[in-house]
Amino acid sequence: MTSEVHESLSGEPESVRRTVAAIAHLLLGASRSATTADAFVSTSLGVSSGDVVCATELLTVSTRPAVAAILADDMSTWNPPVGPAEDSCPPTWERTEIDGTSVSLPKELAVFFVGGSFAPIDVVVCLREASFMNDQFELRIYTRTVDAEAGRALLAQTMTAARGPRNFFRGRVLQATAKPVLGLAIVDLPRQDRSNLVLPAEVWNELDTNIAAVTTRADLMRQLGLGTSRGVLLTGPPGVGKSAVSRVVAGELMGDATVIIVDALAGSRALRSIYEETRYLGRTVVILEDLDLIIGTRGSGGRNELLAEFLTVLDGTRQYDDVLTIASTNDPKPLDSAATRSARFDAIIEIDYPDTAATAEILRRILTSIPGADAVDCHTVARSFASAVSGADVRETVRRAVLEHGTAVTTQVLLRTIADGRWRAAELTGQYL
Repeated sequence: MTSEVHESLSGEPESVRRTVAAIAHLLLGASRSATTADAFVSTSLGVSSGDVVCATELLTVSTRPAVAAILADDMSTWNPPVGPAEDSCPPTWERTEIDGTSVSLPKELAVFFVGGSFAPIDVVVCLREASFMNDQFELRIYTRTVDAEAGRALLAQTMTAARGPRNFFRGRVLQATAKPVLGLAIVDLPRQDRSNLVLPAEVWNELDTNIAAVTTRADLMRQLGLGTSRGVLLTGPPGVGKSAVSRVVAGELMGDATVIIVDALAGSRALRSIYEETRYLGRTVVILEDLDLIIGTRGSGGRNELLAEFLTVLDGTRQYDDVLTIASTNDPKPLDSAATRSARFDAIIEIDYPDTAATAEILRRILTSIPGADAVDCHTVARSFASAVSGADVRETVRRAVLEHGTAVTTQVLLRTIADGRWRAAELTGQYL
């Protein structure tokens, strides 16, 4: 009956065809008790289940919301009939934050689009959880057997959009999670100016050389077959600015590139999945924090599997283009030598404790927010530190001075705070309950 209605309306305007087709679907659906997913598909297409074909694509953590958004837009435009995605389960939706706005996107459902709306042919588009994989979803395009090729083309077209311009994770700063599968959450990362960091010029020069592989030199590297991915390892003691450097680079590139921040937990559970997502996110900066906690060294406490996965994603048979990896560690010595060789990390940049002049400059910048503190003799204060200190140590010294003295921060107050030594965390001793 449905196919007969479609044929009899072939010469009518599209608005009339859509309206009549929807009415026919409702009437025919009521007569056939189309309460299951299979019945919804066959009833909508007007054929038996044996004359239905399905094209399927497994969705990733970044393409799933993009596909859902595409489907939601077309549902809003065409107002099609909606049915169950599996068995007789009701359609479900979920709330998602996009640019600070909460939107409702389809989660699991099937939608019938009459030809001339979503596609030139009649199709049932289905979002559902993949039965063989926990927490992963798939897109299904159902068509009549005679329309199988058009259905496959529609699937490819939809996925191209979801992996490209319609993927709203592109150009964002993302925090990777693993609970237990990979998740990506959009986070705010304030743009930071590199001029706010007191670092030797050679650090920035080396960074810029490696960043060029995915920016200004990307086309040239691609033409010469030299690859457009690069790995940079930042090393140095705690508090010297390794994380701050990563955030500055991320802030400079975000928008033109996608930034994925990966902590040790996510890196140890979902590293391969994270790099797989870069295929759909355009130019990407992957920030691996505390690399030593992710991979360690060969034979150390069951880390061999993680080390092998790390070596594969950075320099395996499957290449990841336009990816800049910035990793950090306090001490590279425990890392397996295979992890730090060229083509995995093309540059190892050591960031050491600042010298006295740099310490004074760091102190001066921290004091700019404190009224009256511009009279502090920063060089005298910097020289009074008995041993090498990090920028974090200098900041904590000022924080303690403010906590004890308010805004009355003078040269003498800072010298007494340094001599007191409480700005530096002491090793815990004694008994604790």
